[in-house]
Amino acid sequence: MIRLREGIHKRWSYGAVVFSLLLGMAVFPVASFGSEIISIENDTLRVSINSRGAELWSIRHKESDTEYMWQGDPGYWVNRAPVMFPVNVRFKDNRFTYRGDSYEIPKMGMAVYSDFEFEKSRDGRSVAFLLRSNEETRKRYPFDFVFKVIYRLKGNRLTNEFVIENEGGEAMYFATGGHPGFNCPFVDGRDRSDYQISFSRKLSVNRSEIVDSLIQETEVPFLHNEDSFTLDDSRIPNGGMFQKDIKARKISVGRTGKAPYLTLDLGDFPNVNLWSPPGMPFVCIEPMVSHHDLQDSPMDIEEKSYLIPLEPGKTKRYAFSVIVNHNGTL
Repeated sequence: MIRLREGIHKRWSYGAVVFSLLLGMAVFPVASFGSEIISIENDTLRVSINSRGAELWSIRHKESDTEYMWQGDPGYWVNRAPVMFPVNVRFKDNRFTYRGDSYEIPKMGMAVYSDFEFEKSRDGRSVAFLLRSNEETRKRYPFDFVFKVIYRLKGNRLTNEFVIENEGGEAMYFATGGHPGFNCPFVDGRDRSDYQISFSRKLSVNRSEIVDSLIQETEVPFLHNEDSFTLDDSRIPNGGMFQKDIKARKISVGRTGKAPYLTLDLGDFPNVNLWSPPGMPFVCIEPMVSHHDLQDSPMDIEEKSYLIPLEPGKTKRYAFSVIVNHNGTL
């Protein structure tokens, strides 16, 4: 398990996180204190992260200057790699209750709209971001927490670690996950049919049906002793392709029948959502602890059985990695 080691300073200053609600819209923008793009690099990769949301912004191979991350074209999907906390995608009606009180929480959670404090390591190969609960966050999520997002480079691997600490006097309930998007197709003139998503082992699985970002009771037939599918496959829905407790721990993107150019190692994350709607020029591989809310989920956060309970004073750590294969075919 990855730890916050020497070289990343442990002294933090804690800025307020201010949320506002646009009337009639399911978005919760934060007051802007000026986001900052922070870069880390080693001999192989150069990575950039936005302090707003601790969102992965860019992964470039230094030799070729190839950009692997989706760059947020608003004509398709404006985000790049949202960090989800304390929900995965959304709660039903963007609401929950806790001990008789009702709370409204934005899609993807609060981290996406928050300005994180950060410290970069002395060797320039890692950076840690921190969000601490405060008066404003408690209006959306009534728990005292510290949420850290740590990025660390080693060779052609970028490790993403999420650390959740309960600083309150009672159990807190949360979900967390990454939502990185990757360029695909990679070359102008190529079609989605030229690319595939592949798995580290063959799978025979159904997928959960997702409607309006909520998991339905029904399941849909998906893979039948297969370890890949092309991006023009008729089974790909507009919504996500969610897999709980997936047995294939590595998921890759690449040219059909060729070596993949990128692999995501799920690491400590048991679940994954794949999202690449027909016609879209990106693939999202979303490691999740927990999952989307259920269509028939109770409103009380303590009764959402799929969330992770964290006792006072306890810490949970989860890490996944993005591996760039420079020899893969773009």
